[in-house]
Amino acid sequence: MKKLQLSVLLLLSVIPLLSQTIEVRKHYRLLGDHRKVFHPVLNPTGNLLAFTTENYEGLDVYDFSNRSIRKVSDEPGAGFQPVFSEEGKLVYKHTVYKSKLKYEGLKSYDLQKKTIRTLLEPQRDLKSAQKDSPAEKTTSPFVWSDGRNLNIDKDGKTEILNPIENANGYIWASLSPNGKMIVFNAVASGTYVSDLKGNCIASLGYLNAPVWYDNELVVGMQDKDDGYNTTESIIVMKSLNGKITKQLSEPGQVAMYPTASSVAKKVAYNTTDGDIYVVELDIIQ
Repeated sequence: MKKLQLSVLLLLSVIPLLSQTIEVRKHYRLLGDHRKVFHPVLNPTGNLLAFTTENYEGLDVYDFSNRSIRKVSDEPGAGFQPVFSEEGKLVYKHTVYKSKLKYEGLKSYDLQKKTIRTLLEPQRDLKSAQKDSPAEKTTSPFVWSDGRNLNIDKDGKTEILNPIENANGYIWASLSPNGKMIVFNAVASGTYVSDLKGNCIASLGYLNAPVWYDNELVVGMQDKDDGYNTTESIIVMKSLNGKITKQLSEPGQVAMYPTASSVAKKVAYNTTDGDIYVVELDIIQ
């Protein structure tokens, strides 16, 4: 594998080799009604959680402070990878079909004012809510995958990275909270962490849909299927230094698509039954 350089020097430069213990403090089902809900997304502070249906139709937000739910959208595609912005907005897609062709635009929901603004009219080449949102343009690097390539936008330019030689494509790419590392899945190879130049610094093995918990821990799912349906899946937290592997979902659950907030010490996920569960953690140094 190209650039898989797990040298002590590189590990020490980006991964604190700390001894940690992870304890589950609470584990509970979030919503008590009987509707099926999927694809949770926590905001960075962990006080809000967006969710949708199995096919991403519509978008709702749960407020942990008062246990209320607000409807954001009923539109198709609205629940596909919405993004909480630092400006107190929730950016999401809306989808229309013209002559049997799919067009996607972006809208922004103001969480304080409860108003909606159109950011981008529907178009054919929308990549992601975060990358294409005019409200999200910053000087910070941004990583994204188009299925085939792993890309990083920085200093006004897009660079294609190839951390894993002969990879069949890249998915689930995201930047670490400190902006120094990228977690990604190389199709049919596993999940890895690289620096911003594409040098691999950690291999996390089989861990799908990975998300950052903090700069040392990543959460993902280990799922199995029969070719048609997911038959088994657990939510696992792993440390970049290889010292921690902790199952967070309960035995017997088919648990998928985690989201995390280290500020609130929370991880959330959905089951194939259409329930969302929240895990509250204690990370002991």
